[in-house]
Amino acid sequence: MTEREFDRRVDAAAQRFEERVEGAADVLDRAVTHGLERRWFRFFFRTLSFVAETGLIAGAFSLFQSGHRLWAGVCFWVGAIGLLCDVCRCLFLRRE
Repeated sequence: MTEREFDRRVDAAAQRFEERVEGAADVLDRAVTHGLERRWFRFFFRTLSFVAETGLIAGAFSLFQSGHRLWAGVCFWVGAIGLLCDVCRCLFLRRE
């Protein structure tokens, strides 16, 4: 196999891979967009987000007590900022 043929085959394989990835991304995008139209879907993911952020804040206290102050601060502030964003979204971006 010559170098030119090898390059052509690699390019063709990369093109097929790219098409498959883009197709999968389109399917995922359509599914999420369709899901966002459903009230229970939005409620579930908002609840999941709230629980994750609360878990980060609670985990920060555990880390702080065990002496990992830097990671405790990171977890606390990531959770607090996420919680603040969720509260602002609920207050200002209400969906009827």
